[in-house]
This record gives sequence, C-alpha cells and structure tokens, in this order.
Amino acid sequence: MPSSNPAHWLALIGGMGDATHAAVRAVHDALPPGRSQYFSHLDDGKLFEAAMARPGGETLILVGHSWGGEMAARVALRLGRAGRKVALLVTVDPVKRVLSHGFLGAVRECVQCWVNIRATGGGRRDHSNLVAAIGGPWGLRPKAYADRFIEAPFAHRDFAALLGYRQDGLESGWDIVGKTRFSAANIPNVASGYTTPK
Repeated sequence: MPSSNPAHWLALIGGMGDATHAAVRAVHDALPPGRSQYFSHLDDGKLFEAAMARPGGETLILVGHSWGGEMAARVALRLGRAGRKVALLVTVDPVKRVLSHGFLGAVRECVQCWVNIRATGGGRRDHSNLVAAIGGPWGLRPKAYADRFIEAPFAHRDFAALLGYRQDGLESGWDIVGKTRFSAANIPNVASGYTTPK
C-alpha cells in the first residue's frame, strides 16, 4: 500500500477480537487513505515482509492491540535483528500466555521508543477483560522496559480510548504516534484526548 508520507510507515495490528469487533480496523479505516496499513495478529510473516520492503530511510511505526500487540513486539524484535530498528512500538493491552523478561529486554533493544498501554477499567466480569485474561495479559511486566507505561481506565476492547488516554495530562499513545507520523492537522479525532472513562 502506498504511503502518503514516504518518510513514515504506520502498521496497525488487530488482535483476535478484531475479527468481530473491528476496533483497530475502525481506526485504520478512519485515517485518510494511504496513512496506515492494517494487519491481523495472524499476519506476522506479512507484517515482517511488508516492513522489510519499505525504503531504508523510512520510519517504521507498529501499533498493536491484544494479541496484535504481542505480534507487533515479536515482529519489532525480528526487524531489529534483521537491521531494521522500529522507531515506535505501541503495544495496547497486549496478551500472551508465556512472557519472559528476556523477551521484553530484547524487544526494548530493537525499538527506539516503546509505549505500552495497560487496560485497567471495565471490571473482571467485562467480557473483553475475561477474554484478555484467558489470553494472558502482560500486566505490569512491560513497565520496566517501555519508555512510557500508561494505565488507562478502560476495558480491553476499547482500543481507541486506550490509545487516546492521557494519563496525568501527559501525551497519549496516539499523541506520540501523531508526533512521529502525522502533522497535527492530519490526525483523525477517532482516538484523541480521553482523560476519564466513559
């Protein structure tokens, strides 16, 4: 997919729930054409190949939710080991059953900036939080590795709200993507400025 800004490439990666709820797909679809490329959490090979095919000077930005966050981290690690360091990795309430500190440390070394967003809202009986619990939430583990660790008072399913949440008045994950990727005028309002839960 051609990029409207040849200096940057944004990949949005949806988790398993995106197949039915399309939370990440909705953000991708709200962006102007050519602003992002969408991948499923099952497309790790396609994501790696697409990123490697980008021009060498292009900034790589990976934003993944749920299992898509875990996949984005895995691909960022692969890219780094192949000599293509990711400029920005945003993992939004990522899940994986087995997670080691060695893996997190290796991911940290392969990205220039890492933002991790943890969902803390919705309660234990929220369906999406239950599904995430089965998948194995990363919880607090990335806190020692990510450049920015955000705890957002939204449920696991609320991708746009999680990505747009400004904890303690600081920049949201979306704000950081915007600074890296877009001019302020081109950022859609789909995920901006959440400061309190719905």
